[in-house]
Amino acid sequence: MTAKAAGGVKSADCPSGTDLQKLVELPKGMTFGSVECVKDWAGAVPQGPKTGDGVYLFHYTAGTGWKYYGEGSGYDCKDLGLTEPAPFCISG
Repeated sequence: MTAKAAGGVKSADCPSGTDLQKLVELPKGMTFGSVECVKDWAGAVPQGPKTGDGVYLFHYTAGTGWKYYGEGSGYDCKDLGLTEPAPFCISG
């Protein structure tokens, strides 16, 4: 996995899967299906051959835009600074 610069995805609005794909190098044949956002976090669900149950997580920062944060099967919302439930969190 190679993380790239925020490739023009500078809006705080929830980005599309296509926009987020510009920020990471996905395995061949894989794309992002749904993207769900909570505050300045976006979780993108990969689609394609041999995908697991994980999500790719992205964080928005004013001035730099969306950046790749990591991938996994669940994040603790408290660790992300979220006080509300998010679909990519294992705790609310």
